[in-house]
Amino acid sequence: MSAVGNVQSATEVEDDDEEAPGLWESFGAALRLIVGWFSIAIGILNLLVELDRGSAADGAYLLFHAMLLVGGVLMVSLAWIAARPGVAGWSAGGGVLAAGMLASGVPASDALCCLSAYAVRHGYPFSFAARDADGGRWHVDSQHLLADLLFWGYAGLIVLVVVALARRATHHHEARE
Repeated sequence: MSAVGNVQSATEVEDDDEEAPGLWESFGAALRLIVGWFSIAIGILNLLVELDRGSAADGAYLLFHAMLLVGGVLMVSLAWIAARPGVAGWSAGGGVLAAGMLASGVPASDALCCLSAYAVRHGYPFSFAARDADGGRWHVDSQHLLADLLFWGYAGLIVLVVVALARRATHHHEARE
């Protein structure tokens, strides 16, 4: 048995009428695992560093790295969870991503981090857009935008997995009746 499941020879796969994963499926799984393990490592390291600061710790920074850790664990364990989210799960997950970005990006925030040279900042957990007080000059920080997309994407992934698990539980319940 391997880390990705049972190992079978090519003749056994043909006999079971199952197809071996193709190049793109394998690439997608490898990319998912790389992103997941990277998120776990960065989440743990930055949580430890920030928690060492004690009462001076930034709440948004802690929340971001806790989400990074949880999202990374979900990315690594998706094959084990065997989530089949369906349309409802994908819609809920994508909705959380879009709603989170809009809800955090539209109103002005008083975030301690990022783009402090501008009077009005937008975005959570990191300010990714900012403008002058008179509304003239705007600035978008691409790195913080990507970090916020990752944060809200992982929040959407959590919702997607919850919907998939609820869907699986209801299917098992319906099958028993």
